[in-house]
Amino acid sequence: MQTTAAVESIIRVLSPYLGETMARASTRGVCEKLGIRGESMTPQEAEALVAKLASGLSVFVGREKASQVVEEIRRSLDGTGKPA
Repeated sequence: MQTTAAVESIIRVLSPYLGETMARASTRGVCEKLGIRGESMTPQEAEALVAKLASGLSVFVGREKASQVVEEIRRSLDGTGKPA
């Protein structure tokens, strides 16, 4: 899947909950920590990114809402390649 498209899709989903700046910084920061670089990412990298974001998201919106947001992220990635 294309990294830029996946990251932008995740940011769009997270923005209503975190604000665009925090969503962008969080997503890009986690990509950096996970070593996700380049034009494409594997489904395993995408899933690791989503999982890492989910753990931090639960602090902001609670565990139950975080689960819903994670499912929304996964649905948004369907167009760019759903994580395994």
